[in-house]
Amino acid sequence: MAFHQIWGQDHAISILRQALAHGRLAHAYLFAGADGVGKRLTALTLAKAMNCLAPPEAGEACEQCSSCLKVNSSNHADVLLIEPDGDFIKIDQVRELQKQLRFRPLEGGRRACILDAADRLNEAAANALLKTLEEPPAETHLFLITPRPHNLLPTILSRCQWIKFKPLSRSHIARILLSASSFSEEQAFFYASLSGGSASQALSLGDRLDFQKRLGWLQTFGDLFQKSPGEIFEICEQITKEEEDPQDLLELWKLWVRDLLVYKVDPEGKEDRFVNHDCLQEISAQAQLFSFDQLQDFFRHLSETQKFISMKVNRQVALETLMLEMKKGRAATQAVEIGMIR
Repeated sequence: MAFHQIWGQDHAISILRQALAHGRLAHAYLFAGADGVGKRLTALTLAKAMNCLAPPEAGEACEQCSSCLKVNSSNHADVLLIEPDGDFIKIDQVRELQKQLRFRPLEGGRRACILDAADRLNEAAANALLKTLEEPPAETHLFLITPRPHNLLPTILSRCQWIKFKPLSRSHIARILLSASSFSEEQAFFYASLSGGSASQALSLGDRLDFQKRLGWLQTFGDLFQKSPGEIFEICEQITKEEEDPQDLLELWKLWVRDLLVYKVDPEGKEDRFVNHDCLQEISAQAQLFSFDQLQDFFRHLSETQKFISMKVNRQVALETLMLEMKKGRAATQAVEIGMIR
């Protein structure tokens, strides 16, 4: 893959291409940004451009020479990739890397050492790597990739040039999904909206969250306020018995509430403002049933329940409490409205 095929990171890529073209590549870089935004892909593409035998222009790779083909097939002797062995990157892995760095690049170009999930270096490995960063070998460049730079030693951070990768736009992620999967445009747009700017998160959601079942969960939200407590208990029991993660349900409901708020602010706006853009009729109808304050309360309750479930509380009890609170809030508002009319 060439640099122009990496979407959404034009600024980061421009910095790296300029440094390569002018012979100013730093010995150590920290690629910081959320998972799934192109950090590893950029590091591998840069490693390819560093060693390309017939670059079409400065800072680019031809994709056709033997060196480029070896990088693409993960078979280049001077492109070294280190990933966690289990939960951590361990000192033996760093020591093995240091052994290889004692020699000049084997294929005569420049060596690229990519440490993916560098924040998972254990203490011994981090201290060992620090020695390499303090005295980097000639013709060797290290790329530390992490979504959590604060977990790295300050002494490691201070010896790296930072390159920040931003979350991908919804349109970029949708394009990635359309090219990498069998999703329809509606599905790609929807999963991109849920992804938080991460292409890998969007793909993961597509694997575990059924696009059509979402409609049933949104219908459950709309019907909730007419249900009895007993019916609510049954709904919560059914949800917790299903394979889907309740966190996905809560995130869907938060995005639904967000869509209702967006509609209330500007009912005549463009369709692409909505996450659930295939449900505009339902959004229009439900937005008129709730006040701004109610919707903001719903969003707060949903966020709090997500936090509680992440703390391993009883999921069914948490969902029951959430739904009863939402129903209670709606009923109280209706009582006030009736009183005002009278």
